[in-house]
Amino acid sequence: MKGLLGYLAGRLMQVVLTLLGVSLVTFALVHAMPGNLAQEMLGRQATPERVRQLTRLLGIDQPLPVQYLRWLGVLLSPAELRGLGAVTVPTLELLGIAGGIALFVALGVASLQARLRGSFLDRLLGIVTYALYTLPSFWVGLMLLWWFADWLLWLPATGPQPAGQGVASWWLRMILPVLTLVLATVASWSTLFRAAIEDALRSDYVRTARAKGLSERQVLRRHALRPAALPVITVVGMSLPTMFNNVVAIELVFAMTGLGSTLVSAVWGLQYGTAGYLVLVIAAVTALGSLIADVLYAFADPRIQFA
Repeated sequence: MKGLLGYLAGRLMQVVLTLLGVSLVTFALVHAMPGNLAQEMLGRQATPERVRQLTRLLGIDQPLPVQYLRWLGVLLSPAELRGLGAVTVPTLELLGIAGGIALFVALGVASLQARLRGSFLDRLLGIVTYALYTLPSFWVGLMLLWWFADWLLWLPATGPQPAGQGVASWWLRMILPVLTLVLATVASWSTLFRAAIEDALRSDYVRTARAKGLSERQVLRRHALRPAALPVITVVGMSLPTMFNNVVAIELVFAMTGLGSTLVSAVWGLQYGTAGYLVLVIAAVTALGSLIADVLYAFADPRIQFA
């Protein structure tokens, strides 16, 4: 336990330093953009006096270190955190629900392909997963939207909204966004999971288990899935940035209010404070996902010691 606490403290410090580095890079990129921010916000017809007033109001006439500290203060203010935190929750809900379903489906598909290697079903599943892997997530979302919302009229065309809906409506509106993200994620996960399971099935202890007369299902469940858990954890932990990229497209397709759609609106609307906050949130979730994956490693493999 002491080794675990020490490891977590060290990794959390790394997360803080990583977020500090991300904030510096984001701040530098904003100031490296050509043009005058105040002029762009007011438009080309604004008078020089109005541009100077907005420049003083934004503080962009101050030295860069002062601007950076002021920007961090705005990002970490309670009002900003409460306001922008409301758009973080829908994205995390989408990631959590779709990620859990995708993990279950990908493991099931990979296990089935490993058991039926070389069969017709194995080849069919391989073709389907490869096709889904090559398709952009926004295109998959548009096809699902056209099929289930426009043609069959089974499901709503938009995702969950910030307010004014019951629990049943919320779940109904989550079906298409979740299904889109699941299909986009399963396509890559199942292929990597299958490779990990097949590698475990070729090991010596699996051959020994088969020699003892165990069925293929027992061999897979008792002896192959746990060793394959290590690469599975790695894949899931490293897939968070890709999932965030897909979430941006999915939220735009289904008109959802979340991290992705708000980030795009902030960039187009020159709301660099909002954009910087959202970039930090995405970086924080990615870093914490990597930390959780490292901790799960020790539970999946007792040989790993935190000390």
